[in-house]
Amino acid sequence: MKRKAPSLQKSLPRYYFLVIFVTFTAMLTAFYIYYTKNLRASEYLNLQNVCDSACSNMEQEIEKMSTVSLNTIYSKDILPGIRGIHVDQLGTQQTYTQVQAIYNSISAMIGPQQTVAQINLYHKNGFSVGTGFYTYNKKINLEEKSWYSDVLAENGYKIMSTPQPISHFIPTAAIPYEPYYISLTRLYFDDVHQMEGAVEVLQKCDTFFSFIDRLTAANPSLSLLIMDRNGELIYPVDERGEETAHLTAVLAEKQDIPAGRTVHVRDENGRKNALHRQTVKTVGWQIYVFEPDSVITRSLATPTFLFLAVLVAGLLLTMAVCFSISRRILQPVGELTETFETLVLDDVFSHTIDTVSLPQSHYEEIQTLITSFRDMYNKMNASTMEMLKSQENEIRAKEIATQSMMKPHFLYNNLANISVMAEENMNQEIITLTENLCDYLRYTSTGSEIRVPVSDEFLYTQKYLACMNVRYRGRLTCDFTLDERMGEIQIPKLSLQPIIENSLKYAFMKKPPWHITVRGYLDVAAGKWLIRITDNGVGFTGEELRKLTHTLESIRDSKDITRLKIGGMGLQNVYLRLLLQYGPSAILTVENDPEGGACITMGGSIANVRNS
Repeated sequence: MKRKAPSLQKSLPRYYFLVIFVTFTAMLTAFYIYYTKNLRASEYLNLQNVCDSACSNMEQEIEKMSTVSLNTIYSKDILPGIRGIHVDQLGTQQTYTQVQAIYNSISAMIGPQQTVAQINLYHKNGFSVGTGFYTYNKKINLEEKSWYSDVLAENGYKIMSTPQPISHFIPTAAIPYEPYYISLTRLYFDDVHQMEGAVEVLQKCDTFFSFIDRLTAANPSLSLLIMDRNGELIYPVDERGEETAHLTAVLAEKQDIPAGRTVHVRDENGRKNALHRQTVKTVGWQIYVFEPDSVITRSLATPTFLFLAVLVAGLLLTMAVCFSISRRILQPVGELTETFETLVLDDVFSHTIDTVSLPQSHYEEIQTLITSFRDMYNKMNASTMEMLKSQENEIRAKEIATQSMMKPHFLYNNLANISVMAEENMNQEIITLTENLCDYLRYTSTGSEIRVPVSDEFLYTQKYLACMNVRYRGRLTCDFTLDERMGEIQIPKLSLQPIIENSLKYAFMKKPPWHITVRGYLDVAAGKWLIRITDNGVGFTGEELRKLTHTLESIRDSKDITRLKIGGMGLQNVYLRLLLQYGPSAILTVENDPEGGACITMGGSIANVRNS
């Protein structure tokens, strides 16, 4: 009895399963390793970012207090007023008037925004005055102040205290509760650089550490400590819990922790922690951010479980896919083999299926394919039509390719403008600029639309110019006029912006004011829509006009996107896309305006708009 031929449907899956299983497992394992590595790196980066943010904020807060103290020292009203007060005459009407003037000057220095909580001034003649949340004047001994020796050791440079209850700074202050405050103290000198006194600026710890509090609240798995150069705890202010004690003990043992790097340390219980350190250079504070390694390990539990689940599911799916692939592969292989061995493209139209010779096969699957060959024969005609359709799609592909070259070139300039405006506290202007910038970038980055209404193009071109006008500071004016009847006409996206950009880049080589006019109108008699862009710049030279005209004519003849080069080719890009949409009726002319400046006109046929 003749042995039955083996089934190819059953033989192939075994080999495919082995290949796919090995490949899939290797790829998934590599992805898991890569993912977990990146996840751990992300945790460390977050640790670093939190530490850097805390360090930056502390420098800003200290600088704010330092600035107030310097402004107080260099005030023309405060120190001269203090020098004119005699301690022995405290309580007299004249001294009262002088002290009130000093109060007013210090209050003005603090300001309505309460930049700091309190400013205290001390003079070597024994007079002290302060105002803020507590107003006083009295006789003191400057050398008895707790910070006096420390600030002398720094040659009068600023020093920061540790957080202390308010009674530490102003024992006589009548306050029902004792909030914590932190102080910045520095000496001031007379004209011959002799120590004359000290200025002390107080800030409430709730305000001083408000950003740090929010930062730690947003990252509950992290522990943040700030210590001064003497190892005294600065932050947390009034928390001396067990966890803080453990961490300070670790820091006491680890004296060589590098700044700016993430290292691993073990606490007294042997638990591993990731640690990052930064230094507040102005005062020598050290900022430490801890994260238990167990937190990072727990964050890997989910991807690990997911990896195993995907691996198991992948194995099951691989088995199913292998059987499916074997069926799918055998069918097209048989069809392609029979088709290309017996037919050419012309035979599809000149021969019937009955005249085609079909071979025999030892496999039952191939025998089954023979019965489906008739359908495949008919599908050859459909595939020919698909080839024709692909040629039609080539034009659309070119249009998308040209549009993709239109990228905003002014992003970095606008970011720089925002930075400068921020330094000048131009908040409302920043809001307006960022809104226009976001709208414009959103418009340019939407890749699904290659054609847009003229009204949209006008709108977002105005937003582009609004962004650019920040740079020109009002020296540039623009007029936009659009016939309502052509508002819905479709034109290539980003058609106006490159032309406007060329005007800004090349036309305005003369002194301002500069002006750009954009006018959209219908020429009903000629059956065309037109957009005319003019400026009051230097215009084109004869040689430039000749070259541009020759280039545009060459593009009209070729319509070849490979002619485009990145940079300085805005007009060519616009014209090519107009040609792809409107064909021979596309218009792009370049000329000099009779009244001075350049004039560029773009347009197309109204009939083409209706047909599209």
